[in-house]
Amino acid sequence: MHQFKRKAAMKKIAVLGAGLTGAAAANTLAQQGYQVTVFDKGRSAGGRMSSKRTEQGYLDMGAQYFTVRSDVFKQQVKEWLDAGQAALWPCSTALLSNDDGLVSFKASEDKQERFIGVPSMQSPVKALLQAIPQVTSCHVHKLDYQQQSWTLFSDEGLSYTGFDAVLLTLPPVQAQQLMAQSALPELFDAATHMLEPCWAVAIHTDAMPAQDAIFCQHPKLRFISHQQYKTERTPCYILHFNTAFSALHLNEPAAFWFAEATAILRQELQIQQQITPLVAHRWLYASQNDQVAAPGLIALPQQQLWAGGDWSYGGRVENAYLAGLNLAQAVIEQDHQPQELL
Repeated sequence: MHQFKRKAAMKKIAVLGAGLTGAAAANTLAQQGYQVTVFDKGRSAGGRMSSKRTEQGYLDMGAQYFTVRSDVFKQQVKEWLDAGQAALWPCSTALLSNDDGLVSFKASEDKQERFIGVPSMQSPVKALLQAIPQVTSCHVHKLDYQQQSWTLFSDEGLSYTGFDAVLLTLPPVQAQQLMAQSALPELFDAATHMLEPCWAVAIHTDAMPAQDAIFCQHPKLRFISHQQYKTERTPCYILHFNTAFSALHLNEPAAFWFAEATAILRQELQIQQQITPLVAHRWLYASQNDQVAAPGLIALPQQQLWAGGDWSYGGRVENAYLAGLNLAQAVIEQDHQPQELL
């Protein structure tokens, strides 16, 4: 005869990845009484919402802004705005096109509200993680699941044990590698193709643009941003090269990317003033591949492991946040499933 009882509340959760998905999941679980620890190989939280701190101010090398569609994210953004952790970006928009050498630059205003973190893009992420233990500069290379308990092993020779569940909010390639190194099941059919690379280049010039957000139909570029109206940022250009050009020259040094960015500013935006290179950053896993279907959340409930990110729902900052909420909800729902006993 079978009996059923409600499982005891799951208490210790390990979240791998301190981007917006990991932060949203960790914050939601902590509010429900779970003991959450967040691990990240970087020095601080933020993921692809990170800004680089310089003597002159922050440089937004990853996400340039975020938009709002859903009611739940609208409420979260309002909380960030009220707390001074986010602000409306009063940007003007334009379209830069280059069709076989025929260059066109036109203002293209829209009514879309765009928001930024304050004083840096990762400020909302850090706010969500404010009261949650974090282990940074920690690269977890192996997981082990024994007797319904997870242990994490880092490259630094440390181990972290006693976790009831693990949430992977890493890029799919990194999550797949971790699973393979841990002798665990594959999570994805097309992990290597889900997220695509992007080189980002920051360039300073005294020339101030008429438009701050420039969308590109271009053989090399996908987006150009200027930080003149971004709070506490260095007033400079940020150029994001498109996937095809970034992949073709993936391993080129920073000098190559500074030269490419300078040439575009000179030739296509007609900038004559002095141009000073600041930072070039390579994102191996930046944007969603439109040719690969978004998989949703990945669940291995028997092992108490879930994976998700913005890639779960097709990219965008908002989807990173929603993925975090849904990961947390999956853990909570699993934790309250009746457990069958003999």
